[in-house]
Amino acid sequence: MKNLGMYFLAILTGVLTGIVTIPYRYLIEKSIYIRKIIFADKNSFLIHIEVLLGLYLIVLLINKFVEILPLISGSGIPQARAQTYGRFKMKYPVKDFTLKFIGGILGISSGFSLGREGPSVQVGALIGEWISKVFNVNKIGRKYLIMSGSSAGLSSAFTAPLASTLFIAEELEKFFNYRLIIFSFLGAITSGFMASKVFTDNIYLQIPRVFPNNFTLGKYIVIIILFSAFISVIGKSFTSSLIYFQKLYYNAKLNKYIKLFLITLSVYLMGTFFIDLTAGGESYLIKVVKNDNISFFMLGIAIVIKLLFSTLSYATGFPGGIFLPLLVTGGLSGKLFGLFLVYFNIIEPINIGIFVLLGMAGAFIVVVRSPVTGIILLLEMTNNFNMLPLLTLTGACAYIISYIMDVKPIYDILYEIIKRKDNNKGTVELVFEIGSNSYFDNMKIKDVILPENCKITSLERRKSELVLKDNLLIETSDIIGITVDRIDIEKFYNVFRTMANEV
Repeated sequence: MKNLGMYFLAILTGVLTGIVTIPYRYLIEKSIYIRKIIFADKNSFLIHIEVLLGLYLIVLLINKFVEILPLISGSGIPQARAQTYGRFKMKYPVKDFTLKFIGGILGISSGFSLGREGPSVQVGALIGEWISKVFNVNKIGRKYLIMSGSSAGLSSAFTAPLASTLFIAEELEKFFNYRLIIFSFLGAITSGFMASKVFTDNIYLQIPRVFPNNFTLGKYIVIIILFSAFISVIGKSFTSSLIYFQKLYYNAKLNKYIKLFLITLSVYLMGTFFIDLTAGGESYLIKVVKNDNISFFMLGIAIVIKLLFSTLSYATGFPGGIFLPLLVTGGLSGKLFGLFLVYFNIIEPINIGIFVLLGMAGAFIVVVRSPVTGIILLLEMTNNFNMLPLLTLTGACAYIISYIMDVKPIYDILYEIIKRKDNNKGTVELVFEIGSNSYFDNMKIKDVILPENCKITSLERRKSELVLKDNLLIETSDIIGITVDRIDIEKFYNVFRTMANEV
């Protein structure tokens, strides 16, 4: 009963996140019509000059947003993790999510190859933070409302509440307990339900899912291993390209305005010559799936362009994620692999759709390194649980092969970049709720052994802050604060959480 109020706040977080992120998704999806108008071939030379200048002004505005609030840059998923760890304190969450919302819409609608999901996750996390302040929630409640909002944001981006819940545990928190799952799911199912009432057309249902009927189990396994190796190369290329362009962009010895103009020019050229590959690229993926006459060469070129432009777009630091461009790149790669199988009379053209879906899941698993989330995400997006055995086999093979290829989790890499930019001096208080039979339970403060430079600095019991004394006994459900050096937050966060047996 004591958690009913918090469960209500988790649902409220999901509702408010849906109210914000569903229009965000809607506006981005409809922006393709604006791009088709401004990049139309029939436009005069003067109009094209005006379009280029207009894009440049938008780029300057987004860049200004990021300069004002650096934490709204990029995906938002690493920032949400840092927010829960306490590495960053969001003093003005409403201002943060407002600029993230506007910056994301402007950038993706203009043609930057970025995904809607990252900003949706961060906006949800900021809404969770804001609700915790409005309702004066304790430090533990704040943490779980942030997770609820993050899950809600991802769910509204893909209408996938189960995958969103798992992503929070598997990738964002890298920790499982029942309360984390409940709070994440309450936010996700609420916003996901709202999204399902707005986005009633599922374009992924247009992808044919006809299994080859002449495959033995052995043949399936061989094909899947080969395909997993292929998609692992694509995934590693995506990760390597993203890291390369980030370093290139930030280390380029160019005037800021020249650099931004060159980025604007790349978006303009993409919009003019490859408009289908701008923004997320979902519509292009569906178009390619339906096109039985596309050549190996043209599809290969499209994959390379989408991969490079997506990673270049992300390197700018503008608000936007990598989920959707990554899924599209994986789907296109699956189509290419399927065409080769058709060429060698191994499968029929109608079977290619299976490899498109496997490519989407495989690319996600290789780059993000979250296999369960990748599998469930594709199942929810396609509403076809008959895909589960093949998705599981592909996911396992891709995960193992990419591990051998030393592909690092992309969000860990991006998080480390954020961490390096942070001032790692000083200390931070990490807070945990004490579970029964944990290391801390029924132990006096003076008897608690912690690593060097770590110290219990606060203890809250039944909403009252207690004065710390050596003989004070720590009890179940107490909320303790442990101060650690800022540079060691990630090193100790889950260690202490496990010691506290936080459930």
